[in-house]
Amino acid sequence: MKPLSIHDARNAVSGKALNPLPNFFPPVAAICTDTRAMSPASLFVAIKGDKHDGHQYLADAAAGGAVWAIVQDKPAVIPPKLHVIQVKDTRVALGKLATLVRKQMHGKVIAVAGSNGKTSTKHLIAAALSAKLNGTSSPKSFNNEIGVPLTIFPADPLHDFLVLEMGTNNPGEIRNLATMARPDIAVITNCSAEHLQGLGDLLGVKRENASITDGLDEKKGLLVVNGDDLELLKVLENWQGRKITFGFNSTNQLFATDVVTSATGCHFSLNGNPKQRFFVPMLGRHSACNALAAIAVARRLGLSETEIAAGLALVEGPDMRLQLQTSGDVTVLNDAYNANPASMKAALETAAHLAAPGRRIAVLADMLELGRSSERFHREVGEYAGTCKFDALICVGPQSKLIMEAAVKTGMEASRVSHFEDSALAAADVPRWLDAGDLVLLKGSRGMRLERIASAIAEFRNLDLTRWSA
Repeated sequence: MKPLSIHDARNAVSGKALNPLPNFFPPVAAICTDTRAMSPASLFVAIKGDKHDGHQYLADAAAGGAVWAIVQDKPAVIPPKLHVIQVKDTRVALGKLATLVRKQMHGKVIAVAGSNGKTSTKHLIAAALSAKLNGTSSPKSFNNEIGVPLTIFPADPLHDFLVLEMGTNNPGEIRNLATMARPDIAVITNCSAEHLQGLGDLLGVKRENASITDGLDEKKGLLVVNGDDLELLKVLENWQGRKITFGFNSTNQLFATDVVTSATGCHFSLNGNPKQRFFVPMLGRHSACNALAAIAVARRLGLSETEIAAGLALVEGPDMRLQLQTSGDVTVLNDAYNANPASMKAALETAAHLAAPGRRIAVLADMLELGRSSERFHREVGEYAGTCKFDALICVGPQSKLIMEAAVKTGMEASRVSHFEDSALAAADVPRWLDAGDLVLLKGSRGMRLERIASAIAEFRNLDLTRWSA
């Protein structure tokens, strides 16, 4: 970001100075919430979290180079040479500062929302654009009221693009993020049952994601939306600005055909034209759909088909999202970052179509935050898993018992199904009975910590296995 005047920053957050201000106001060179990443001439924003309170680290902030701090609680002691501004809510202030910094930007801001595929689509967009343009995207899943500002602050204002990810658990969060970031292009990947504990039902999910248009200029902005979801399009019918639809149905402006998937990635044609062939090194048929959104964005920013294809072919997927990992003589399909019914089924479909010299084993854990619909959706996943012809199904967590019951009811042999109460117990047992050539899918909500099983498999399979033969 460009250095900010402290006057502009203070006015943006409507703050009150708690100690005398100096005659010379050094410009704000960086905005930070973590004292471990402080730099000279920084503005420290004290955020109250579930486990940590930034107000306790004012001295550390000053020692790390902070000149200014924004607080909501008046500190008992103010460190020397640290000038403190008080606001009602530091999280709100962080967003207002993000909006101030966003106004500096020369390039286009692209925001990605949706139930599934946000992070992968963000990677695809950045990869496609990077074939010709300079820019950045949010690290990991920085997609909330803190993560989005922390992505905006360090972005080079002279870059051509910035790709943001926007997530939600409760109504109003997407709207807040969109009005904060003011994207030039908004992408909605899809809407499926997720966070129903906060959003109520599937229609609530669609309305929440559709609210991204509240931050989009109808005259200049572009909405890129999954047109396979007719109900979502209905929710968006009041959007009068430019819109591009994408998906698998030929009714979309951009649609994928002749999709071929393998262990190396996904090939597809655009709008049935064999001369417009694309490849993305990401697993699963749904990767073609995510790539269509990236194509729409890249076209808007002036890239040619050749440039877009070259960029997409070099994309690096995010960790623990259908990530193939080799652990000795066993292959792990690690999709343990998060889960909802739609992404569960997509992961099962992807694993079922991968070549495996040994057995295919699905490790499925609880899907969290589904509210009153939790039982229904766990049973639906179990019914689908029972039709996928896996050699074994391992269920982890209390809700996953419903997956197990439904899979057996659908026709899967009970002898091929097992259950563990948590990932720690599964990690202690599962690696010991895997055979060479087995393919293991790991899929569950983030809170279920299935990555423990991936680590345990890697550790066990790389040991000298002869020591276990006795």
